[in-house]
Amino acid sequence: MEVLAAALKSGPAQKREDEFYNPRQQEHFFFAQDREWTPASFLQTSPTASKPRLNPEAIRLISWNIDMLVPFGDERMSAALQYLETLVTSTPPDTAIVVFLQEMTPSDLDLITSSRWIQTRFNITDKDRSSWLSPHYGTTTLIDARLSVASVFRVPFLSKFDRDGLFVDIALTSKVLRLCNVHLESLIASPPVRPHQLSTVAAYLHAPEVACALLAGDLNAIEPFDWKLHTDNGLEDAYLFLGGKEDSDEGYTWGYQVPAAMREKFGCSRMDKILFCGDVRVNSFERIGTGVKVAEEKRGEAREAGEEEWVSDHYGVMGDFDVIGDWILRQREGDGVVRPKLA
Repeated sequence: MEVLAAALKSGPAQKREDEFYNPRQQEHFFFAQDREWTPASFLQTSPTASKPRLNPEAIRLISWNIDMLVPFGDERMSAALQYLETLVTSTPPDTAIVVFLQEMTPSDLDLITSSRWIQTRFNITDKDRSSWLSPHYGTTTLIDARLSVASVFRVPFLSKFDRDGLFVDIALTSKVLRLCNVHLESLIASPPVRPHQLSTVAAYLHAPEVACALLAGDLNAIEPFDWKLHTDNGLEDAYLFLGGKEDSDEGYTWGYQVPAAMREKFGCSRMDKILFCGDVRVNSFERIGTGVKVAEEKRGEAREAGEEEWVSDHYGVMGDFDVIGDWILRQREGDGVVRPKLA
C-alpha cells in the first residue's frame, strides 16, 4: 500500500530510456517428477500420449484480477484457486485452457505453484517474482501443458505502477497464436496512459508472425475513451461482438463486490475484457467469479476485521474461441505433460 500510495503522489508517468521498453524474453516452467518447477527448455518428450489429445482448433481463455490490497490474501487466493479448478475440470477434456491472472503477489505464486491440479495440467510463466517489474505484484499465465509454446516475453509499459504486457506465443502450423495478459494503468491520469499502453500491445498482436491473437485482463476501462480503444487498435471486443452492450449491468465486472461507499463514489464499470484479432472466432463469453467468497470458516474472521468476504473486487471473464483458416494448434510431441526425472 505504501508503494502504491507513493506512486499515486508522484505525478504523471515518466518515460524512461528507450531500451527499457524492449521485449524481455523469459522462461516458462513445467512441474517435473522430482516435484520441482523446472524451465521448459529442459522438457523432454515422450512418444506416447497419456493425456487427452487436443481439439486442434478450440481454446478457452480465463482471466481474473484478484485484488492484492485487501487483507486475508492467502484465504482469498485459496478460494479463487478452488473455484478456478471447478472451471477447469468442467471444460471439455480436449479443449486447451489458458488462465490469465493479474495482481498476483509472491504469496499468491506460492499457492499457485503448490496446487496439485495446476502442477498436473499446466505450465506457468512465473514460479517467482523475478520477471516482474515490481517486487510486490505482477501478472502470471497458466498454459495448458499440451500446447506447444514458441516463446514467452514481457513488454514494459509507460506506467507509474510497473505494468507490462505478458505475451505467450502458441505454435500453430507455421505462425503463432499470440496471447497477451495485461493489467493496464489504474485510475485517471493526465495525460491518459492506457491508450499508449494498448497501442503498444496492439503492435505486437498485429505482427507478421501472428496469425491470430487474444488479449485479456484488467483494462481499467473507466473513462469514455476506453470504450473505443479496441477499435482504435484494430481489435474486436468479445463481449460486444456477441451482442453485449456498453455501459450495462450485464457487462460490468467491477463495482458489485466492493464496499457500498466505493460503489457510490466510483460506480460500476466493465474493467475486464477479452479482445481478439486475426484468424480466430469467438463462440462464447461470460463473467466468472460472481459471488465467490472466502471459505465459510474464514468469513466470520473477515467480518470481525471489518473486511469484505469476496475473493476479489473484480469478476473475471471467460471466452471460448476457435482458431480458423488454415491454422491448427500444435500439440507438444507426446502429450506435452511429460514430467521427466531430471538428473
